[in-house]
Amino acid sequence: MNQLAWIDGKLCNFAEAGLDAAGWPEGSGLFETVRTVEGKPWALSRHMRRALNSARRLSQPFPSEDLIRSAVSELIGVNPFSVGRLRIIFAKDGHLILTHQEYFEISSSAILGIKHSPIAGNQALEKRYPYTENLEILNEAQQNGLDDYLLINRAGLITETAIANVVFQLNGDWVTPPLSDGVLPGVTRALLVEKAGVLVRQIKESDLRSLKSGFLVSSLKIAQPISQIGQQTLAISEESEQMRSVFAATALATSVG
Repeated sequence: MNQLAWIDGKLCNFAEAGLDAAGWPEGSGLFETVRTVEGKPWALSRHMRRALNSARRLSQPFPSEDLIRSAVSELIGVNPFSVGRLRIIFAKDGHLILTHQEYFEISSSAILGIKHSPIAGNQALEKRYPYTENLEILNEAQQNGLDDYLLINRAGLITETAIANVVFQLNGDWVTPPLSDGVLPGVTRALLVEKAGVLVRQIKESDLRSLKSGFLVSSLKIAQPISQIGQQTLAISEESEQMRSVFAATALATSVG
């Protein structure tokens, strides 16, 4: 049976909604990806706030909160999954499109390559589609036997990966790069900074050899351990697994609503 999408108040299949197999429409706009667990969207309010702030900066139309929440509830009701990936698409022309697909947890650690990015830093990043550039970076990494690339900006500073923020153990602290270095303001990243003691610090490319442990952080992955960056092995230790549990508990305790 075809999964249903929600578009402007109507439930229809992907083809009728003008979506490709991955659920992307033509055109451009903003989007949010939300983890759902047993029918409950995690951190929905935070995702909506991030999208609204982006829409205001871009002078883009934005639907009411009531409409978004009603659409989320209706779509999850007809496409239920134990763990799901809810995508909320705010088209530049005003269309509101939602998809909800099953999400399969990742049990393996991540192997990353290193890629230098043209991003200069000191610029606000928005969660936009077409997501082509990010997906091309991810596809290139996977073709090379990697899970993703760790991106380095023009100033030689670590930023993020194609599809996730990063948190590293460096000199005894758990740290994540600042938004000003060219980092998307991830919802889970923000939670870990606010609630789990993660510090915001610049991380130079030369600091790579000093990294002890690390995680890919996103609304779907929560915290996926990183086992390798380039030729360097990172530890997946009892200490890092304890921190991973802290991150997971933080996401659970603060994310429903």
